[in-house]
Amino acid sequence: MIRLSRKSLSALALVAGLGLAGAAVAAVNARAVIESREANFKTMGRSMKAITDGLKADSPNMSAIASNAATIRGLAPKVSTWFPKGTGPESGVKTDARAEIWTDPAGFAAAARRLEPEAAKLEALARAGDVAGARAQVRALGGTCGGCHDKFKVD
Repeated sequence: MIRLSRKSLSALALVAGLGLAGAAVAAVNARAVIESREANFKTMGRSMKAITDGLKADSPNMSAIASNAATIRGLAPKVSTWFPKGTGPESGVKTDARAEIWTDPAGFAAAARRLEPEAAKLEALARAGDVAGARAQVRALGGTCGGCHDKFKVD
């Protein structure tokens, strides 16, 4: 019979726990992750469309524009978390995400972070009722989105 000390048992339990955690990470359900991130991007896209359509009105509803900008601002900090390893083209699941997201993670994270302040500025301008400022800022926000799409999204 093998006798293990309390310290050895603790170490063994830790190693087993780490192994299980690693297996859980390795078993990412790529399809579910991709569907979730696509749903989040569609939410952002609907909000952006509502903002741009709203700003075309003679008297834009700045409260609605601010609400949609808040949706984008709320999702923006999460964007880089929607791309765990194993959910790219190699997963075999259809995705518009380019491999560069995983081969250039620092570049992708930097591009994703640029969305946050631009969305916050748009929300603040809309809440202040600044139609001209919001119109200019929505172009800046769109440019930020496009910059990321150009490098990290399949056309």
